[in-house]
Amino acid sequence: MPSFEIPDGPTSVALKTEAGFHKANAVFGVTNKTGEGLTARFSVQIQGGGKAEWYSIQGEPERPVAAGETQTVTVVAKIPAATPPGQHRIKLRATNVNDPDNDSTDSAVATVTIPAVAKPPTKKKPFPWWIIAVAAGVLVLVIGAIIAVVLLTGGPKVPKVIGLDYPAAVAKLKEKGYAAAPEIKEPAPDKPLGKVFKQDPEGGEKADPKTVQVKLTVAGVPTVATPSVIGLDYPAAVAVFEKSGFKVGPAIEEVSPENSLGLVFKQEPAADAQADPKRVEVKLTVAVGETVTVPVVTGKPFVAAQALLEDRGFSVAPAVVGKASGQKPDVVLTQNPAGDVKAAKGGVVTLTVDPGVAVPDLLSPPVNGIAGIQALKNAGLDIGTISSSCRGAPNMVVGQSIAAKTKVALGTRVDITVASATASPTAFRLCNAVVDLRTQNFGNQVRGVNALSPNTRAFQPK
Repeated sequence: MPSFEIPDGPTSVALKTEAGFHKANAVFGVTNKTGEGLTARFSVQIQGGGKAEWYSIQGEPERPVAAGETQTVTVVAKIPAATPPGQHRIKLRATNVNDPDNDSTDSAVATVTIPAVAKPPTKKKPFPWWIIAVAAGVLVLVIGAIIAVVLLTGGPKVPKVIGLDYPAAVAKLKEKGYAAAPEIKEPAPDKPLGKVFKQDPEGGEKADPKTVQVKLTVAGVPTVATPSVIGLDYPAAVAVFEKSGFKVGPAIEEVSPENSLGLVFKQEPAADAQADPKRVEVKLTVAVGETVTVPVVTGKPFVAAQALLEDRGFSVAPAVVGKASGQKPDVVLTQNPAGDVKAAKGGVVTLTVDPGVAVPDLLSPPVNGIAGIQALKNAGLDIGTISSSCRGAPNMVVGQSIAAKTKVALGTRVDITVASATASPTAFRLCNAVVDLRTQNFGNQVRGVNALSPNTRAFQPK
């Protein structure tokens, strides 16, 4: 669907003859129907026997049009009076410069009628004094031409700087005594980026360096009109800018009681400014109320940290589970915002906590001693004292110092008790507590235990 519509415009163009031309102005109303600012290029479409050089757009033919805005566009007609009488038709075309091949709109047809020039009545020919006047005029023209040639060839001329970058162009103009106006950048995909492609006055044109500033237009990157997001909340404002291809930086919070809290009241670049989405990061400022210092709660249990923050006027988001670090379970590892910084009172603080590790169950069902050691290490726990017992199934774990499923800090030591190879599963009796490492299977396992955990204490009988 076209971005522009042209509901207002003349159906006919009335010409007036003056100074050797048929002249008229045709005024059209052009509306941007979209919800974002666009840049429109206006041109005149001719049907019939008309010529393109008879028509021009008053002012800049390419200009920004804000979202929902209606602009007046004037087509200026200037047709030589000697043109044969007749009719032709014109339309105003509005083209979206960001999608010129697919997004354009034409106005309704306006008929231009070229009138016949009335011939003056024939009068009796007087004495041809005009011949004398013409001769005198020709003489004056010849003398004037000679003077003009002398002046033009002898006066200063503006140097040509097309193709140079702006600093080099300024330097070349300065060498000839000319000053340059501030740099003008325009999108020009077909021109070398960063180089001057238009100058006014043009190179070789005579101009007084004392009174003339040379305007230089440099080919810039294609730009997009920035949307207005004032009055939106930050997520909605970000969505609007991202739809236009821009990236948005983190929200800037600023105390502003006179603006609606939580809503954007400043944006950079400003609305409807031309900017390159690939190079510009948008900054949005959100109104907040009173600010207070965020307390430091890292290292504290989550419940205590939550109570302290809420006491200072903050809200606490549900805890974010981090990675086990060796601290106690549910201890705060990080906070956002950080401690000792100013933040809006009533704002949300996010806390990341240590999840700890769960002690595995080695007893239900009982596991082999070496398997129990490996299960503890896999859970991130260290092995404490390994004791022996004369009760239980031989070589099976029959006791652990920390109950199963208990959450503890990463690296916590857990003691285990392993039944002797000669233990009885049903009744207490004397057994060989010192296992013969050469003959008993668990002796081989103990050597593996020592290799797995250098911190393991001596294997002691119970």
